[in-house]
Amino acid sequence: MNTNGNNPIEFFIPRDINLIVPSMIIENVSSITNDPSINNRQFNLYFINISQTNLNISFSIHFEMHPLNNNLGYMLIYKFDDIPQLNSSIQQIDGWTILCPLNITNDNLLIYFINNEKTVGHKSTIFGIRELNSTEFDMYCINTSTDILITDRFFNFSSDYELRIFTSGCYYLDSNNNWQSNGLLVGSLTNHNRTQCFSTHLTSFVSSFLVLPNPINWNYVFANANFLKNKTLYITVIIIIIIFLFIAIYARHLDDKDNQKV
Repeated sequence: MNTNGNNPIEFFIPRDINLIVPSMIIENVSSITNDPSINNRQFNLYFINISQTNLNISFSIHFEMHPLNNNLGYMLIYKFDDIPQLNSSIQQIDGWTILCPLNITNDNLLIYFINNEKTVGHKSTIFGIRELNSTEFDMYCINTSTDILITDRFFNFSSDYELRIFTSGCYYLDSNNNWQSNGLLVGSLTNHNRTQCFSTHLTSFVSSFLVLPNPINWNYVFANANFLKNKTLYITVIIIIIIFLFIAIYARHLDDKDNQKV
């Protein structure tokens, strides 16, 4: 049975009742606000690896954010395979949203969803978060402006938040017993307990659920990549390189001696 993209079939696939969802990871962003080595950035950046070994399947990305202060608002931007930038001189993003207190769910979460059609063919997603100041909060959370927020201000977090990111997908086996996701769309009602799927055809379906590892905080990486904060690491790498060079030179010397004997 087939249908068209304008009238897809909706169904829900429940998850294993014994599934244990990992806890959220707290992000101590209020402490990095005063770090002079990274206080020139508009957004707190995170890197997520979404590369797939099977190019025939795709999955959605679900952001879950638990603010420790429910009275704050945030802006979220993202870009696939590159660093998102949004200021008066550069607008380089694939999507954005404003997260306000009125968007908080019954689980005390702010959520954002990227469907599986948008992630196809990409290897990574980098997203940025910044806390809205009072003027921006009034504009977007009180007056509900729909204009994109262009800012040259540096981020300033007054409170920490917790973060969790998971992926989900809808799949079926084709005639060659290969998993496929074409003709299937993951819906925004997907959560920890079930996956919402929309399909243009009928067959047997399965779903996936994967909570991703804690995303790499690029601002923290940049702030702690200098030699003084990582002396042991840098010295170890330098010693390994020196030993490798001595071994390579000695091996080359032995090769030359073998050639002379021949």
